[in-house]
Amino acid sequence: RRPLRASRIARLGLPVPIAVGARFALEPGRDGVPVRPALLGAVTGVLGVLAAFTFAAGVEETGRNPEAFGQTHQFVLPLGDGRVDLVPAEVVARGLGALRDDPAVAAFTDTRLGVAVSGGTAVPLFSRQPGGVRVVTIEGAPPEKAGEVMLAPHSARDLGAAVGDTVTLMGTRPAALRVTGIGFVPEASHNTYASGGWVADDTWHALFDAFKTHEVLITVRPGTDPAALQARVTAAFGQPDVPLQQVEPPFQLSELRRHRVLPIALAVFLAVLGAGAVGHALATAVRRRAHDLAVLRALGLTRGQARLAVATQATLLAVAGLAFGVPLGPAAGRVVWRVTADATPLLYVPPVAAWALLLVGPVALLIANLLAAWPGRTAARLPAGLLLRAE
Repeated sequence: RRPLRASRIARLGLPVPIAVGARFALEPGRDGVPVRPALLGAVTGVLGVLAAFTFAAGVEETGRNPEAFGQTHQFVLPLGDGRVDLVPAEVVARGLGALRDDPAVAAFTDTRLGVAVSGGTAVPLFSRQPGGVRVVTIEGAPPEKAGEVMLAPHSARDLGAAVGDTVTLMGTRPAALRVTGIGFVPEASHNTYASGGWVADDTWHALFDAFKTHEVLITVRPGTDPAALQARVTAAFGQPDVPLQQVEPPFQLSELRRHRVLPIALAVFLAVLGAGAVGHALATAVRRRAHDLAVLRALGLTRGQARLAVATQATLLAVAGLAFGVPLGPAAGRVVWRVTADATPLLYVPPVAAWALLLVGPVALLIANLLAAWPGRTAARLPAGLLLRAE
């Protein structure tokens, strides 16, 4: 019993070259033409190329987006270190008011950092106010009221905590806090962006009597002049020694940028692999089915029709690759990107390789028919009389 019945296509009344090409593409025949490896190669080529380009789209988008690592602010204004504020409280209040009215400032958070402990695990906690800089969450939401905490991924893992759980943290005093979300925090000397947590101001002051650092995180609007903003901050705080520090992108961002060529190289390799499988199948089909072609030539198949039969075989192999590869390739690329995002960690956004999806069909058909050119020429020039006389 034949696994694929191209004879059904022949019964549709299609032209002879089309029916012959379909049979060559889908049935191994008595000569054992490698049909399945060719189909598998075509599917692997399209699927692998789309998966690699989808993964590359994720790398490219994340490589220019610090927010994927939770960095939604561009400047830090240090106000205190080691329990001591650099400026008086009334000056801080006046300066924060000026930041609130500054048209270049989109949002800011007046944050204090303290380190709590739970079962031997240190958890740096940042204070926040509603309406401050945007907090990037992987799951759940940031804390909005007392008794809540959002944990960074590594801290949640170390504590074995999930959204909805309650964790007990010890600062100056203990507190039982409900986990409202998993997300990222600012990088500081005591933590990375993936370790620590956010709590509301009231919760932070209930836990701690003193801070490790006191800073203002500032998100600015596009096109802001850093020098002009520094001048306004200096004037608002009245302290020339309060420096406005620009935040450097996380080093993981540069790591991703350095490796973005790898998925492209993989896509090229898989494309060559698929093209090789299809090309081998076309050449083998013409060689092993030379007798069948000779009979057809004797019955009136023209040289042009012989070329068309091979082109049909190539086109059907490409269509089979597209039929399976187009839906499965992006899905596979997203699965691999999701695993990478969870392992890094970073904010997962489903990548879309739009140009690859638009071009894969025409390019696959073009390559398949280019590969069919030489086997088609060979099929058209077969010496039908000599082959049949030898039989």
